Amino acid sequence: MKVTAFIRCKDAAKNNTSDMVHVYFRVRDGKTDIKAASELAINPNHWSPEAQGYKSRVSLVSETKRVAFNKSVHELTALISEQYYRGADGDWLKGIIENYHHPNINKLGGGGDKNNSFVARIREYIDTHPMTDGGKQHHIQNAKKLERFEHFMRDVKKRRGFYLNIDTMTASDMRLFQDFLLHEHEYYTLYPKIYEGIAQQYAPRQLALNTLNTIFRRLRTVMNWCLKNNYTSNDAFSSFETPKDLYGPPFYLTLEERDIIYNADFSDCCRSMQVYADIFVFQCLIGCRVGDLQRLTKDNIIDGVVEYVAEKTKGHNPRTIRVPLNEKAKALLAKFSGVPGNKLLPKINETYYNDSIRKILKKLGINRMVPVLNLYTRETEMRPLCDVATSHTARKTFIGNLYKKVKDPALVASLSGHTDGSRAFARYREIDNDMKRELVGLID
Repeated sequence: MKVTAFIRCKDAAKNNTSDMVHVYFRVRDGKTDIKAASELAINPNHWSPEAQGYKSRVSLVSETKRVAFNKSVHELTALISEQYYRGADGDWLKGIIENYHHPNINKLGGGGDKNNSFVARIREYIDTHPMTDGGKQHHIQNAKKLERFEHFMRDVKKRRGFYLNIDTMTASDMRLFQDFLLHEHEYYTLYPKIYEGIAQQYAPRQLALNTLNTIFRRLRTVMNWCLKNNYTSNDAFSSFETPKDLYGPPFYLTLEERDIIYNADFSDCCRSMQVYADIFVFQCLIGCRVGDLQRLTKDNIIDGVVEYVAEKTKGHNPRTIRVPLNEKAKALLAKFSGVPGNKLLPKINETYYNDSIRKILKKLGINRMVPVLNLYTRETEMRPLCDVATSHTARKTFIGNLYKKVKDPALVASLSGHTDGSRAFARYREIDNDMKRELVGLID
């Protein structure tokens, strides 16, 4: 095993004494070859690859500064060598270097301002920002995850007094938290003390990377708010990166498959199957999210048009979405005319709704194979449509089929509520083979 220090830069002009570059450390051991940057910085003209420090004769740099710098390089090299183990990775190396520069960063004990804990700031953010009930719950759950992580670090990792303070937390802390989240579904049974009061049905589940990324995006939003409001000048996310979100190709029902459900008679089954089938087709015909669907009232129908503001964008980009009702949608609403009160549709249990959608498709033989991304392996798999359909399939059915008909993203987006340049909308409007054949036919 060998540890070396080096700099990354092109040759600097001889007279350039102002530019500074960071010193990197590299560990090589068989197939292991990992690198990480330190906070040590030096002018490229002053660096000696052989000495791994300052050249012996450097003007304009004091002897004290040269000795201190070289000492730090050699201390870090020795520390990395001492703590290295087979299987160590880049995150381990970053952590060693970060702990060298900030040796007491996670040993706060009773020190520091507890009001500046990350958890406390998340709760303040929730209290001071208008957001949907769903958005509030996401932030509340993130605060609870962080509290469990702090408990884990104190009790399991023996980091006495550990808590995340926004003035001192680092990217290394975020990487530790990321690792904790990836394995938390295993910790529930290993460390029951951390999960006292959490019933088995609410135990942490294995997280897909896209879900993990969403958690950190929300945490980053709170950190940006802290920076903007001068609660801290420390940005723990500046050098913390997560993998990019990955999505599979969109799948949705064809108009023929949708109409099979519309025309189906479930009188030989339980009444709820017919109700859920009708609600699902109605959602396919107006394209809203299931949360917005549940909030619709009779007041949302104006001159044969359903009008609503999407809850997801109400807080930052509110705009009214208007979708004219076609004859099938009007016929379904007539079936729901007996719903008591002002609600437009019967009450939906979202879990039962998704289960019922899959049962309905299976009963009707709508089981063609579709490509689905496995969010854990990040590989595409072929699955029967009846096994993977959800309430969101209705929204994709509305958008996908409209786009195939009109091929105008702006017009379709005005009906779906997507903003200009939406990455989500770009996935929905993936051009399929039928559209390609039609386009090629234009130049036949």
